[in-house]
Amino acid sequence: MVWTGARRGAPLLPGDPGRVGPYRLIARLGAGSMGRVYLAQSRSGLLVAVKTVQADLLAHTRFRQRFAREVAAAGRVSGVFTAAVVDADADAPVPWLATAFIPAPSLHHLVHAVGPLPPRAVWWIAAGIAEALDSIHAAGLVHRDVKPSNVLVAADNPKVIDFGIARAVDGTQNPTQSIIGTPAYMPPEQAADDPSVTTAGDVYGLGATMLFAATRHAPYSGDTPINVIARLLTASPNLDGLPGELTDAVASCLHRDPARRPGPDVLLTMFEERIGGTLDAYGAQDWLSPEAFAVVRDYGRQPAREPESLGLGAAFHDQPGASTSSPHGHPATTAPGLIPRAVSVPAGGAGSIT
Repeated sequence: MVWTGARRGAPLLPGDPGRVGPYRLIARLGAGSMGRVYLAQSRSGLLVAVKTVQADLLAHTRFRQRFAREVAAAGRVSGVFTAAVVDADADAPVPWLATAFIPAPSLHHLVHAVGPLPPRAVWWIAAGIAEALDSIHAAGLVHRDVKPSNVLVAADNPKVIDFGIARAVDGTQNPTQSIIGTPAYMPPEQAADDPSVTTAGDVYGLGATMLFAATRHAPYSGDTPINVIARLLTASPNLDGLPGELTDAVASCLHRDPARRPGPDVLLTMFEERIGGTLDAYGAQDWLSPEAFAVVRDYGRQPAREPESLGLGAAFHDQPGASTSSPHGHPATTAPGLIPRAVSVPAGGAGSIT
């Protein structure tokens, strides 16, 4: 996970370590049933987020192996549109992972701050997500939770973050849970707990994220996650308010048949066809409105004000609501990372079942 915005965090507690690996801990960014997340500094002064794994998870015989496998896969993800894994040690007595710290708002935060974005900005963000997915898929991962709160809008370009529920393409199963994702943004096959979920599921999430960026609503809504899933499995997505020039791309990404969804390369071609004449634009300042860019520019200068900045369940921002506990009785507001998270269930229907 890339931790955003919160440069201060909360003070370290007496039981917190002073160092994890080579990193000096500065503050506590979040804690939950899966682990603790700290703001830390390398010897050269680089800010990173370090996540340590809760000891009780190590009781699962396959967990450490799975953690090591996904850390290795995430380390192969490259490109300017994804977040870098800086360091990790899956063999430490308490496994840990260090990732880049990027002070930038999520797309969810940006849209709620300034309203729906114009098609030009949506295309730019979608192209960045598509390039990120190319890199993620090439590393043998399926992200499985592409949504507005997992896309950072940085000053240079959008970045896809949070491999909290990523699963290797070889189909390795989560040792503690099965259905994972955010109902309002997950593809039908993932909601049906199809073990053959592929990279096409991430394309669905890209289309759902484009829809949110342009309209401020998800493809599906409901009073509970179960209601959202029921509509997802039986009804057509809500495309109300979507500008006509985005309709074909979004509808194709949201196709119920995974085989009929375009790949990231096709989406990039569509982007070039529509925006190609202005590809001399550089970064957020050229693609976003002045009001939206001001949010991006000023975000890193402010103390964190949103839970996702603290790693406390980014899904809470997909729609307002309250959380429930996980099947193991832990609070749902967990700090995400490369390991599976607990169940987050906002009353607005966009909870993460992770």
